[in-house]
Amino acid sequence: MGIDCSDLGRALIIRRDGSRKLLSLEDTIRICREALETGKEFHEIIKKEEPAVKVIRFVQEWDSE
Repeated sequence: MGIDCSDLGRALIIRRDGSRKLLSLEDTIRICREALETGKEFHEIIKKEEPAVKVIRFVQEWDSE
């Protein structure tokens, strides 16, 4: 069946220094699709732009993160 990238919500990146970056829904979907097309893990693609990533969480719009 597979993953529907639009169901993930937004990616919240927590860096090693504790700072956070909330990606837009469009960016999260774009990275998810790239991961599916290339066979790479989501975090591998994120690390190209955010090398200090520690944790990736997916939050919904109504989530108070």
